[in-house]
Amino acid sequence: MLRLTLASFSLLIALPLLFTFNTLFMWKVTLLVGEYGHRLALGSLILVLFCWFSRSYVAMIMSALASGILLSPLVTAYVLSLSLPAKMKAAFGSSLPTNPIVWSDLWLGGRMPKQDSTEHLLPERAPGTVRRMLFFKAHSDEPAPLILVIHGGGWQNGSAEEFAEWSSQWATEGYAVVSLEYRLAPQWTWPAPLEDVQDTLAYVRQNAASLKVDASRVILLGRSAGGQIATAAAVQLHDPAIRGVVSLYAPADMEFAHRFADPNDVLDSFKLLRQYMGGDPVQEPKKYLTASATLTADSTCPPMLLIHGQRDILVWHLQSRRLAEHLRRQDVPHVFLDLPWATHAFDYPLHGPSSQLTRYAVRSFLQARFSQE
Repeated sequence: MLRLTLASFSLLIALPLLFTFNTLFMWKVTLLVGEYGHRLALGSLILVLFCWFSRSYVAMIMSALASGILLSPLVTAYVLSLSLPAKMKAAFGSSLPTNPIVWSDLWLGGRMPKQDSTEHLLPERAPGTVRRMLFFKAHSDEPAPLILVIHGGGWQNGSAEEFAEWSSQWATEGYAVVSLEYRLAPQWTWPAPLEDVQDTLAYVRQNAASLKVDASRVILLGRSAGGQIATAAAVQLHDPAIRGVVSLYAPADMEFAHRFADPNDVLDSFKLLRQYMGGDPVQEPKKYLTASATLTADSTCPPMLLIHGQRDILVWHLQSRRLAEHLRRQDVPHVFLDLPWATHAFDYPLHGPSSQLTRYAVRSFLQARFSQE
């Protein structure tokens, strides 16, 4: 009875990789199971052996099935890793020679570097509009290219401190990093965040010498809502300093998002969109258009790296797929890394298969884009 109970529990843990559960709690569970399933599978594999020796065959089959499901993200990630270097090289002209998967980190983890940041305040656009940015100085003796990070949070929350470990990582690899706090809805609507990105780039240019930044080479990196801002900014600003965009699990077509928004979903996305855009598409057609890279990007758009998980319940992965298809039609260099097991914020567990593939893809993208004059 105990063996059967343990086997049933193993299968229960694996269920989020088979079925979608539309609650915030189950989103977090799916995230953990998807990124740490290979570790959880160890217990199921031990149970398989125990059941084999005790001839508990039903429990053994259930445990073996749970093990296979829990290991499926790692197996799929490995298959993707085999083609990823060639995919990056074909799109952007170069890729890293290293293997995308670091097996020891998957099991043992690995310490991410910690880099202290300094706080800067952008000039006010209007009285009381304090806009903060965190600056991570590059480990470099020369003026360093810049990664401008734009946080998520549904356009109403979030802060520059988010994913500081990733910003520290890029700084230790020779890139300056600015993490921006933009003006939030509902007090501010689009295009306020676009203006904040523009002002941040202007601030960096004005202070490039003291920051030791090469302000002529910039990559925009946005997560979730920040990815929408990053992709739209790259299209709307026409700034030659923007060499590329990294967009992680982000919407890129606000009209499409509004069309399929559901007031009963986990985020009340219908309300979020209306507050951020200042109305619906009929009331604010220009805002919806300019906020949507999928609708406005042309052949002059900088190259993009798009990464999204198919199990994302917060931002439909078709958003990134549709943007990738539009970029293909416009002949814009891009890569869409589609992760079948992953959900929203898949890069938060720092050493899971999603983070490993993301780290490799972003490193390759930075190297390719910043090495081109």
